[in-house]
Amino acid sequence: MRRTLLVVPLLLLAGCSGGGGDEDEPAGASPHGGATTPAATSWNPCDDVEPEEVGELLGSAVTEEDGEPGAMRCTYLPVEEGGPTLDVNYLWFDGSFAEAWETIGGDVAGRVSDLDLPTADAARTVVQVTDDAVVVTGFVQTGGLIESVNAIVLDPGQRDSLLRATRGLLRLLSERAPERAAG
Repeated sequence: MRRTLLVVPLLLLAGCSGGGGDEDEPAGASPHGGATTPAATSWNPCDDVEPEEVGELLGSAVTEEDGEPGAMRCTYLPVEEGGPTLDVNYLWFDGSFAEAWETIGGDVAGRVSDLDLPTADAARTVVQVTDDAVVVTGFVQTGGLIESVNAIVLDPGQRDSLLRATRGLLRLLSERAPERAAG
């Protein structure tokens, strides 16, 4: 029997990944409605969070893959086979978190919980558990920046630790959001 996990990638609402558009596109221009691009597309959420910090949150070591200029990636991969994987993306968004959430339909599979993070305007997690895996998707908005974390582990018994780690990473991301996000 095949099981499908519905991950709620907020970035789909704008049809982009990594927040950057075309390298020649002027800052602030956007082909995606309410999303805007940062002036410098070289920023990466991985710049602000070290793999050792993520490993500490998870309780197991990870390595970082951050892509290359023009192909941003921010992924924390397990050192041990079968360990949790976390992927971070971002979107510059002119609207509120509620507007962003509404554009993905508001009806998502999984348990939805709001988080109270002092440095964030809004934060939320969605947890999905099957017999085969746990997926935690987290969102945090700091000013005009919405960052998302997609975390997965194949051991459903690690649900609580994956949720704690995702919440911890959302906290770090909101605390370290670039200055532009506040403006």
